[in-house]
Amino acid sequence: MFVLCDCVTASFRVLVCGFAALLFLALPGQAADRIIAYTGYLPPLSIDQEQKGIAVELMELVAEAAGLEFDIRFAPWKRAQILAETTPGALLFTVASSQERREKFAYIAPLFHTESALVTLDQPLDTFEKAIETGKLVGVHLGSQRSRILKRAGLTNYAEIPSAEQMSTMLQTGRIDAWYTMSLRANYMFRKLGYDPARLVIGAPVTHGIQWLAANKSIDPQIRARLTKAVSKVWRDPRYWQIIDRYGGEM
Repeated sequence: MFVLCDCVTASFRVLVCGFAALLFLALPGQAADRIIAYTGYLPPLSIDQEQKGIAVELMELVAEAAGLEFDIRFAPWKRAQILAETTPGALLFTVASSQERREKFAYIAPLFHTESALVTLDQPLDTFEKAIETGKLVGVHLGSQRSRILKRAGLTNYAEIPSAEQMSTMLQTGRIDAWYTMSLRANYMFRKLGYDPARLVIGAPVTHGIQWLAANKSIDPQIRARLTKAVSKVWRDPRYWQIIDRYGGEM
């Protein structure tokens, strides 16, 4: 009888210890709250692990405000979207909104607003119609929402290019005539590559966008609520605009 009770007691202790361990992992801010967050190589929003970027630094503020830890991972933009879509609980930033993407991801909160224009080295292009009329070859980021916008606007003379570095060089050397991008990005990349940003002719904004924090649709509702609240807090944080200014000015 004594042996039986001792076995039951030992089993109970194992059960309690196991439950306590699970409870510990579930507590906010613990290892269970380390979330994979995918982004692309999208300077100056997301640059790389060392140089970070606007969105990466804002996500660090979001993690701080939410009491979470992010494992931020970079990949080519199309690949980053696929990884986020297939990784349970993963986040994706910075991502524009579209019906197609809303079917794949849970949109959590807007990180910041952007303006995009047609950037050239000669005449200003203030509208998509002007770009069509002049027949200029327009460069746009591969797999981006902007490439879909160009198509819907009726442009056929455009090239999807994998990186901002390539597009900057192609614009500088005349291999493309215009670059459809954020003016912030064009200025940043020209400075980074040693080109003269004063040469850039930035047309009137042709589109306004929101760069979102989104997630795999399997995200825990409680984590999602914490992230939404945290992003709202970050918008009011004085460090928000300090981060943006550090990478080159207004958006």
